Amino acid sequence: MTNTLITKKDISYLTETVGEMETITPTKLAKISRGMQEVNRACQIFGKKNTQTSSQLMTITMLNDAPYRRLRQCLAEIKAKSDALAESYFKIKKLKVEIKGWEEENTEMADVLVEEANHGILSSKAGIESSLKEIAMFQSVYDDIKKAHNIPDDWDEKDMENDEISHHLKMIFRLCFKDIVRSGRLGMGTMEYLEQYGLHAQTCYVLTTNYVNAIDEMIQKKEGMPTVNSLYDWLDEMAETFKDAYKDVLKRIGITELLKDEYLYMAHNKNQS
Repeated sequence: MTNTLITKKDISYLTETVGEMETITPTKLAKISRGMQEVNRACQIFGKKNTQTSSQLMTITMLNDAPYRRLRQCLAEIKAKSDALAESYFKIKKLKVEIKGWEEENTEMADVLVEEANHGILSSKAGIESSLKEIAMFQSVYDDIKKAHNIPDDWDEKDMENDEISHHLKMIFRLCFKDIVRSGRLGMGTMEYLEQYGLHAQTCYVLTTNYVNAIDEMIQKKEGMPTVNSLYDWLDEMAETFKDAYKDVLKRIGITELLKDEYLYMAHNKNQS
């Protein structure tokens, strides 16, 4: 039983099936085949969907300021990649079962199917390794975020919910800042968003305009160039100032408590009723 394993490192096998070609002579094909060694080596560099830089500064950030949301993003990325690994695992297991059957057939077509299946298994290894690398990277980021924000190992859904108001307030004022810088006025979507969390549009407009004007004045007086930390500090200040504003919305709606603890996932070592 022939069991030829086609590898990506050498494409000279094409002549075995295709035969003689008009332009690509055996010598030229051998040269191309040798060049594939570097191609396959270099492909290991960008085998992942994103670079670590893009994943950590763009995928995880997603313009939010809530550490728990970033943890959730890490978990979502890890879960998606682990699910993909499971799919690859079962696909390979099925192929190996099929290979056994084809090998028992001992026919010419079975030989081709075995060869194709082995090639598919080999090709999938690069994707599996890339997924494992990304999982490891997101696990490391997950641990870094917990450590940086003093988040306990047994954090739960209530911890995340308790951080949501701060997240939305910072997001609201970030949008206010962008609207004022871009057009000098608040967008309709921004105004609807801020009212949902108990904020008055004109109040937010004035506070944001004052901040933008203060930055403009700093630049004009050549007192220095603001960094993103200036924006972060201002967002933190706004979130602290208006942390209870949402309660007016709850009262207007007729809701007594925002969080219904009995319907939240709570860590086992925390008090539960």
